[in-house]
Amino acid sequence: MIFVIPLFWFVLFVHRIILYRIDNNGECNPPSGIYSYYDNYFQVIFSSLTPAISMSILACLLMKSVRDVVQRRIVPQNIDLSSVNQQRQKQKSIIHQMDSQLTIMLILESIIVMITYFPYAAQLTYSNITANWPKSSLQKAYESVCIEIIHLFSYIFFATSFYVSLLSNVGFRRKIKRLFQRQRRNQNDTHAMSLRSTMTYRDR
Repeated sequence: MIFVIPLFWFVLFVHRIILYRIDNNGECNPPSGIYSYYDNYFQVIFSSLTPAISMSILACLLMKSVRDVVQRRIVPQNIDLSSVNQQRQKQKSIIHQMDSQLTIMLILESIIVMITYFPYAAQLTYSNITANWPKSSLQKAYESVCIEIIHLFSYIFFATSFYVSLLSNVGFRRKIKRLFQRQRRNQNDTHAMSLRSTMTYRDR
């Protein structure tokens, strides 16, 4: 996967390396004409719509797969039924909790990817359609501000994985809490050692 995925995306976008040109403003853009329209819609499909749709589909498939695995669990035979029932209830509770956490996490990730990528796709489509329309300087300025905000907004998905895990995963929150507690203890120990060394130095 480490080699195949970069190779796939390189082959998919290699036409930009070959066909892009530097214009009079010093910017690297596609040449005007049919290829420019193709490149813009190519960007809409592969850089905005495809991640949102694929993320949603994979989230649904993963949730379905986890629930199928939970339902196919087999109870071992020749064991005391009372202990088996207690063990089954305990395992069922743990698995149900994990399933709920995974479901919440995937739903949140799907919502975030839709919120962040669909405006990007709409902006690319709008820019492509209105590229040759007459626009005032003020309208161009408004559009430039909106485009920059939408482009920055599209990166939110990559920065929210930590917070989604923090909200949806109890075990993850416990680990983060333990990490902070350990760091606080280390700081207190370091502070106590520095105070001791200072007092020892003064006594001398």
